[in-house]
Amino acid sequence: MKGSLLSMLVGLLLVVPASSSSQTSPPVFDERAEVPELISFFAPFVFPKVVQDIYQLKEFIRSEEFAEFKQSFGDLHAVDAIFDKAMRFSWSNAYEALFISLAATMDHRRFGVKIPVIGPLLWFPLTSEFEDQFRARVDALPRKLYADSPLRGAGDRDKLQHFFGSAFLAYTFESRDVAERIGSFIEWGEDKIIVDGALDERDFRSNRHGQEFGLRLLDDKTVLPSSFLRYSIAVHDSLSETPCGTVDLIQEDR
Repeated sequence: MKGSLLSMLVGLLLVVPASSSSQTSPPVFDERAEVPELISFFAPFVFPKVVQDIYQLKEFIRSEEFAEFKQSFGDLHAVDAIFDKAMRFSWSNAYEALFISLAATMDHRRFGVKIPVIGPLLWFPLTSEFEDQFRARVDALPRKLYADSPLRGAGDRDKLQHFFGSAFLAYTFESRDVAERIGSFIEWGEDKIIVDGALDERDFRSNRHGQEFGLRLLDDKTVLPSSFLRYSIAVHDSLSETPCGTVDLIQEDR
Protein backbone atom coordinates (compact mmCIF):
# COMPACT_ATOMS: atom_id res chain seq x y z
CA MET A 1 0.00 0.00 0.00
CA LYS A 2 2.82 2.39 0.84
CA GLY A 3 4.36 1.76 -2.59
CA SER A 4 1.15 2.57 -4.45
CA LEU A 5 0.48 5.68 -2.40
CA LEU A 6 4.06 6.80 -2.94
CA SER A 7 3.62 6.45 -6.70
CA MET A 8 0.50 8.58 -6.47
CA LEU A 9 2.44 11.14 -4.45
CA VAL A 10 5.23 11.47 -7.01
CA GLY A 11 2.64 12.07 -9.71
CA LEU A 12 0.91 14.68 -7.60
CA LEU A 13 4.09 16.54 -6.73
CA LEU A 14 5.08 16.85 -10.38
CA VAL A 15 2.34 19.43 -10.93
CA VAL A 16 4.00 21.99 -8.72
CA PRO A 17 5.21 24.54 -11.62
CA ALA A 18 0.57 31.69 5.03
CA SER A 19 -0.58 34.28 6.72
CA SER A 20 0.21 34.99 10.33
CA SER A 21 -1.86 37.79 11.82
CA SER A 22 -1.10 39.79 14.94
CA GLN A 23 -1.82 37.35 17.69
CA THR A 24 -0.49 37.14 21.22
CA SER A 25 -1.57 33.62 22.09
CA PRO A 26 -1.61 30.60 19.74
CA PRO A 27 -4.70 28.42 19.33
CA VAL A 28 -5.22 25.50 21.69
CA PHE A 29 -6.44 22.37 19.93
CA ASP A 30 -8.61 19.86 21.75
CA GLU A 31 -6.73 16.75 22.85
CA ARG A 32 -6.99 14.03 20.23
CA ALA A 33 -8.86 10.90 21.20
CA GLU A 34 -6.75 7.91 22.17
CA VAL A 35 -6.73 5.42 19.29
CA PRO A 36 -5.39 1.88 19.78
CA GLU A 37 -2.08 1.54 17.98
CA LEU A 38 -3.29 -1.46 15.97
CA ILE A 39 -6.29 0.47 14.62
CA SER A 40 -4.15 3.49 13.82
CA PHE A 41 -1.65 1.29 11.98
CA PHE A 42 -4.26 -0.15 9.63
CA ALA A 43 -5.98 3.18 8.85
CA PRO A 44 -4.10 3.84 5.55
CA PHE A 45 -4.79 0.34 4.28
CA VAL A 46 -8.56 0.85 4.22
CA PHE A 47 -8.64 2.47 0.81
CA PRO A 48 -12.26 3.73 0.79
CA LYS A 49 -11.52 5.37 4.13
CA VAL A 50 -8.52 7.24 2.73
CA VAL A 51 -10.65 8.60 -0.12
CA GLN A 52 -13.34 9.64 2.34
CA ASP A 53 -10.76 11.29 4.61
CA ILE A 54 -9.42 13.36 1.70
CA TYR A 55 -12.98 14.43 0.89
CA GLN A 56 -13.68 15.40 4.50
CA LEU A 57 -10.45 17.37 4.80
CA LYS A 58 -11.25 19.31 1.63
CA GLU A 59 -14.71 20.00 3.00
CA PHE A 60 -13.15 21.32 6.20
CA ILE A 61 -10.89 23.70 4.27
CA ARG A 62 -13.93 25.07 2.45
CA SER A 63 -15.94 25.41 5.66
CA GLU A 64 -16.96 28.50 7.58
CA GLU A 65 -15.34 26.94 10.64
CA PHE A 66 -11.94 27.00 8.94
CA ALA A 67 -12.48 30.53 7.61
CA GLU A 68 -13.25 31.80 11.10
CA PHE A 69 -10.24 29.98 12.56
CA LYS A 70 -7.94 31.48 9.94
CA GLN A 71 -9.38 34.93 10.57
CA SER A 72 -8.81 34.58 14.33
CA PHE A 73 -5.37 32.96 14.39
CA GLY A 74 -3.80 33.69 11.01
CA ASP A 75 -2.63 31.57 8.09
CA LEU A 76 0.31 29.96 9.85
CA HIS A 77 -1.85 28.37 12.55
CA ALA A 78 -4.47 27.55 9.91
CA VAL A 79 -1.91 25.06 8.53
CA ASP A 80 -1.82 23.54 12.02
CA ALA A 81 -5.62 23.24 11.94
CA ILE A 82 -5.47 21.37 8.63
CA PHE A 83 -2.96 18.85 9.93
CA ASP A 84 -4.70 18.47 13.29
CA LYS A 85 -7.95 17.67 11.49
CA ALA A 86 -6.08 15.25 9.21
CA MET A 87 -4.72 13.39 12.25
CA ARG A 88 -8.23 13.05 13.64
CA PHE A 89 -9.66 11.78 10.36
CA SER A 90 -6.80 9.28 9.99
CA TRP A 91 -7.16 7.78 13.49
CA SER A 92 -3.86 9.38 14.54
CA ASN A 93 -1.87 7.69 11.77
CA ALA A 94 0.69 10.32 10.77
CA TYR A 95 1.51 8.53 7.51
CA GLU A 96 -2.06 8.87 6.27
CA ALA A 97 -2.49 12.34 7.80
CA LEU A 98 0.46 13.66 5.78
CA PHE A 99 -0.83 12.05 2.60
CA ILE A 100 -4.35 13.44 2.88
CA SER A 101 -2.95 16.85 3.88
CA LEU A 102 -0.96 16.81 0.65
CA ALA A 103 -4.00 15.81 -1.40
CA ALA A 104 -6.21 18.44 0.23
CA THR A 105 -3.77 21.32 -0.32
CA MET A 106 -3.01 20.74 -4.01
CA ASP A 107 -3.75 23.91 -5.94
CA HIS A 108 -3.94 22.44 -9.46
CA ARG A 109 -6.87 20.59 -11.00
CA ARG A 110 -4.63 18.81 -13.50
CA PHE A 111 -1.07 18.77 -14.77
CA GLY A 112 0.24 18.48 -18.31
CA VAL A 113 3.28 16.71 -19.70
CA LYS A 114 5.11 18.41 -22.55
CA ILE A 115 6.86 16.39 -25.24
CA PRO A 116 9.92 17.80 -27.03
CA VAL A 117 9.01 19.30 -30.42
CA ILE A 118 5.33 18.33 -30.01
CA GLY A 119 4.67 20.41 -26.89
CA PRO A 120 1.86 19.85 -24.32
CA LEU A 121 0.30 16.47 -25.00
CA LEU A 122 -0.84 14.52 -21.95
CA TRP A 123 -3.05 15.96 -19.19
CA PHE A 124 -3.83 14.18 -15.93
CA PRO A 125 -6.62 15.10 -13.47
CA LEU A 126 -5.69 15.64 -9.84
CA THR A 127 -9.10 16.06 -8.28
CA SER A 128 -12.71 15.01 -8.81
CA GLU A 129 -14.01 18.31 -7.39
CA PHE A 130 -16.41 20.43 -9.39
CA GLU A 131 -14.94 23.73 -10.55
CA ASP A 132 -16.71 25.78 -7.90
CA GLN A 133 -15.67 23.36 -5.13
CA PHE A 134 -12.07 23.38 -6.33
CA ARG A 135 -11.94 27.17 -6.53
CA ALA A 136 -13.53 27.62 -3.08
CA ARG A 137 -11.00 25.24 -1.49
CA VAL A 138 -7.96 26.76 -3.21
CA ASP A 139 -9.08 30.28 -2.35
CA ALA A 140 -9.39 29.21 1.30
CA LEU A 141 -5.85 27.79 1.56
CA PRO A 142 -3.38 29.67 3.79
CA ARG A 143 -1.17 32.00 1.74
CA LYS A 144 1.15 33.79 4.19
CA LEU A 145 3.54 31.09 5.38
CA TYR A 146 6.80 33.04 5.52
CA ALA A 147 7.98 36.56 6.27
CA ASP A 148 8.72 37.00 2.55
CA SER A 149 5.48 35.47 1.25
CA PRO A 150 3.96 37.59 -1.56
CA LEU A 151 1.25 39.81 -0.14
CA ARG A 152 -0.97 39.66 -3.21
CA GLY A 153 -2.45 36.97 -5.39
CA ALA A 154 -1.85 33.34 -4.49
CA GLY A 155 0.90 34.17 -2.01
CA ASP A 156 2.62 30.98 -0.90
CA ARG A 157 -0.36 28.64 -0.94
CA ASP A 158 1.44 26.40 -3.47
CA LYS A 159 4.19 25.81 -0.89
CA LEU A 160 1.81 23.70 1.20
CA GLN A 161 2.01 20.81 -1.27
CA HIS A 162 5.80 21.00 -1.15
CA PHE A 163 5.79 21.05 2.63
CA PHE A 164 3.38 18.15 3.16
CA GLY A 165 4.77 16.14 0.24
CA SER A 166 8.30 16.33 1.59
CA ALA A 167 7.10 15.59 5.12
CA PHE A 168 5.33 12.50 3.77
CA LEU A 169 8.50 11.26 2.05
CA ALA A 170 10.73 11.93 5.05
CA TYR A 171 8.28 10.19 7.39
CA THR A 172 7.82 7.22 5.03
CA PHE A 173 11.51 6.58 4.44
CA GLU A 174 12.65 7.90 7.84
CA SER A 175 15.39 9.74 5.99
CA ARG A 176 16.02 13.36 5.06
CA ASP A 177 18.50 12.30 2.36
CA VAL A 178 15.99 10.13 0.50
CA ALA A 179 13.33 12.83 0.69
CA GLU A 180 15.84 15.41 -0.54
CA ARG A 181 16.87 13.29 -3.53
CA ILE A 182 13.29 12.53 -4.55
CA GLY A 183 12.29 16.17 -4.08
CA SER A 184 15.22 17.38 -6.21
CA PHE A 185 14.35 14.89 -8.94
CA ILE A 186 10.73 16.02 -8.94
CA GLU A 187 11.74 19.68 -9.16
CA TRP A 188 14.07 18.85 -12.04
CA GLY A 189 11.29 16.93 -13.81
CA GLU A 190 8.86 19.77 -13.29
CA ASP A 191 11.17 22.20 -15.02
CA LYS A 192 11.84 19.84 -17.93
CA ILE A 193 8.55 18.12 -18.74
CA ILE A 194 5.67 19.74 -16.85
CA VAL A 195 3.61 22.41 -18.57
CA ASP A 196 4.30 25.81 -16.95
CA GLY A 197 6.72 24.17 -14.50
CA ALA A 198 9.80 26.02 -13.27
CA LEU A 199 12.58 25.58 -10.73
CA ASP A 200 12.00 27.73 -7.66
CA GLU A 201 14.45 28.02 -4.77
CA ARG A 202 11.57 28.87 -2.43
CA ASP A 203 10.03 25.49 -3.28
CA PHE A 204 13.24 23.82 -2.12
CA ARG A 205 13.02 25.76 1.14
CA SER A 206 9.50 24.47 1.80
CA ASN A 207 10.71 20.98 0.93
CA ARG A 208 13.41 21.19 3.60
CA HIS A 209 11.03 22.49 6.22
CA GLY A 210 8.63 19.66 5.41
CA GLN A 211 11.43 17.13 5.80
CA GLU A 212 12.18 18.42 9.28
CA PHE A 213 8.51 18.20 10.20
CA GLY A 214 8.20 14.63 8.91
CA LEU A 215 11.30 13.49 10.80
CA ARG A 216 10.14 15.06 14.04
CA LEU A 217 6.78 13.31 13.70
CA LEU A 218 8.58 9.99 13.96
CA ASP A 219 9.24 10.75 17.62
CA ASP A 220 6.44 13.14 18.54
CA LYS A 221 2.96 12.98 16.99
CA THR A 222 1.91 16.20 18.74
CA VAL A 223 4.18 18.55 16.78
CA LEU A 224 2.51 20.98 14.39
CA PRO A 225 3.61 22.48 11.05
CA SER A 226 3.82 26.09 12.25
CA SER A 227 6.88 25.29 14.39
CA PHE A 228 8.78 24.37 11.23
CA LEU A 229 7.38 27.00 8.88
CA ARG A 230 8.61 29.61 11.37
CA TYR A 231 12.27 28.83 10.67
CA SER A 232 13.98 32.06 9.68
CA ILE A 233 15.25 32.25 6.13
CA ALA A 234 18.80 32.51 7.45
CA VAL A 235 18.53 29.31 9.46
CA HIS A 236 17.01 26.89 6.96
CA ASP A 237 20.16 26.50 4.87
CA SER A 238 21.97 24.88 7.81
CA LEU A 239 19.26 22.32 8.53
CA SER A 240 20.81 19.55 6.44
CA GLU A 241 23.90 19.64 8.66
CA THR A 242 22.03 19.93 11.95
CA PRO A 243 20.44 16.97 13.78
CA CYS A 244 16.68 17.26 13.80
CA GLY A 245 15.43 19.10 16.82
CA THR A 246 18.65 20.88 17.77
CA VAL A 247 18.01 24.12 15.87
CA ASP A 248 16.34 26.85 17.90
CA LEU A 249 13.22 28.07 16.15
CA ILE A 250 13.40 31.75 15.33
CA GLN A 251 9.86 33.08 15.41
CA GLU A 252 8.70 36.06 13.44
CA ASP A 253 7.08 38.99 15.19
CA ARG A 254 3.40 38.30 15.01
